[in-house]
Amino acid sequence: MNWWQNMVSFNPPFFSIVIPIYNVEDYLCDSLKSVLVQSFSNFEVLMINDGSKDNSVNICKQFAEKDVRFQLIEQENRGLSGARNTGIRHAKGQFIAFLDGDDLWHKDKLKAHYYLHQLNPTISMSYSQSKLINMDNKPLNLQQTPKINNITISDLYCRNPVGNGSSAVIKTVVLKKIGFYCQNHHADMQFFDESLTQSEDIECWMRLSTITNLKIKGLAFPLTIYRINVQGLSSDYKKQLLNWLKMNTKVRNYNPNLIKQYRHKALAYQLRYISRWAIIKNKKKESICYIFKAIRVYPKIVIEEPTRTIVTLGSSILLVILPKIIFSRIFTLAQQTLGRYLQSQSH
Repeated sequence: MNWWQNMVSFNPPFFSIVIPIYNVEDYLCDSLKSVLVQSFSNFEVLMINDGSKDNSVNICKQFAEKDVRFQLIEQENRGLSGARNTGIRHAKGQFIAFLDGDDLWHKDKLKAHYYLHQLNPTISMSYSQSKLINMDNKPLNLQQTPKINNITISDLYCRNPVGNGSSAVIKTVVLKKIGFYCQNHHADMQFFDESLTQSEDIECWMRLSTITNLKIKGLAFPLTIYRINVQGLSSDYKKQLLNWLKMNTKVRNYNPNLIKQYRHKALAYQLRYISRWAIIKNKKKESICYIFKAIRVYPKIVIEEPTRTIVTLGSSILLVILPKIIFSRIFTLAQQTLGRYLQSQSH
């Protein structure tokens, strides 16, 4: 048994890594390997199999058999939030780090978060920038480079600088302060709201910020490698918008002033984001509809972020008037040329 295995056996880990797993056999091995090679080794890995029907379970078992830090927990399918909640309830670490089963980490991600929190003990939550890859592991030459300092609850609501589900690291005792029960689902405590199939992370961050006066800081390094799946959950933009609106109703119950003050701005950013997904899905009329609605709801979006707004508007118009192959080339070129601006936030 190695020294770090002895350490894990007798002392609680610094990080509990929560990995929800559902039918990701094509990517799971690489994801777990990116954890295995972390330069900071004081962690436990909670692999939550959420009712997978593929070979994901066997991949998890292989890692658990070789490394005592890896633990497989199985449950019936309850969705992404349900899997994360199970992991949180089992977590023994001082901090919880989230990683989706098809994403990757840079080898120094945990080390960077460790030093950030050691140097800033009042910070309860951190996140990193993210590089984007496609389903074939090819870089998209795009990077999420959000705001990293002086994060407010309005930033979380309007822009979600955390960006994706594989970026956040949260102090365990703080996260567990917001647990709640909902007998409509099951008898276990929830942290992420399982009634939301999307926008559940944003709602969780805002609830954390409202209840605990959360202090957040980002890392200005692309330590998360986020996989873009044009067929995945996030690409179902109509469902995404419905969940976002449902999230607003929930947040209004505990922070009505936030919704009252920032709802139009947040909705405009969300509609622009939905417009970009409609462009990717080649939905011509819908892409134009969503971007014009965004500008109508909050006209200042053109002034506050002219590049992202004008590129989205222009792309939706070009999608209608140009042949598909020509549009695709122009759109790809625009993304690569203006990627630093287009991916500065998640919306």
